[in-house]
Amino acid sequence: MFEKVLIATDLSPASDCLIQCAGELKAMGLKEAVLAHAVYVANTPGLEKMLEAEASPDLERQKGALEEHGVRVTTEMQLGIPAHTLMEMAEKHDASAIVIGSRGRGILSKVVLGSVSFKLLQITSKPVLLSSIKVIGKGENCQFAVCQRIFENILFTTDFSDTAERAFDYLEKIVAENKSSVTLLHVQDRARTERHLSRQGIEEQTGLDRERLERMEERLQNLGGLAEIDLARGIPIEEILQRTNSGTFSMILMGTQGKGFFREALLGSVANEVARHGGLPVLFIPAIR
Repeated sequence: MFEKVLIATDLSPASDCLIQCAGELKAMGLKEAVLAHAVYVANTPGLEKMLEAEASPDLERQKGALEEHGVRVTTEMQLGIPAHTLMEMAEKHDASAIVIGSRGRGILSKVVLGSVSFKLLQITSKPVLLSSIKVIGKGENCQFAVCQRIFENILFTTDFSDTAERAFDYLEKIVAENKSSVTLLHVQDRARTERHLSRQGIEEQTGLDRERLERMEERLQNLGGLAEIDLARGIPIEEILQRTNSGTFSMILMGTQGKGFFREALLGSVANEVARHGGLPVLFIPAIR
């Protein structure tokens, strides 16, 4: 499924840790990686060549670290606005997914949860694995808080939209390969249901939602995975974060656009809060464009 990925690097210790995730992605068929570095010079034109020369040794060093995982590696460094440049490189190399971290220096350190990652989520047609990294030490001695056994216990959030169904297709492939444990989470927005539905309407909607989740549960179990249903009512972001901070899950998988609450807020407060405070890798699956 992820035979070829683009890994975004800012050449920091956090990126050193991020590329170690290649070993995890090999479980999903990873054979080749494009190690991509975007050089962004906004107000000091003329420094591009110097920055490229400074970056080259670190890029080659990280290439060697990736190759130790048995992955074929291509390096690419381009000038431009980071999110657009990364997307262009992913399209050029026909990458099946983009991997980016949420800690680093320079471009990634301050705005990865803002203009880079979320702009990338808005414009990409590729799945994006956003990995939150806690770095201790450097180089081979670095430690990272996540990206270990990420497919072991997955929290899948759904609003039953077309994009959520597309994300579920990816989930099925992951489960088929890894026999993962999955929690299927749907959060009914209490404020909206109480505003628009009667008590009987809420009960009927709850029954319908449970039936949908049960069908998804059965599909995963038929693939050899372990699945359970979590149907909740409340404030969606609070319910999601409560679960991501429980220490139970290894990864979150969700679509980037949906209907209702998710369509309006996923690229804003929900994704922002999950990525910033959840402390887990998040695999975002985009809508078909």
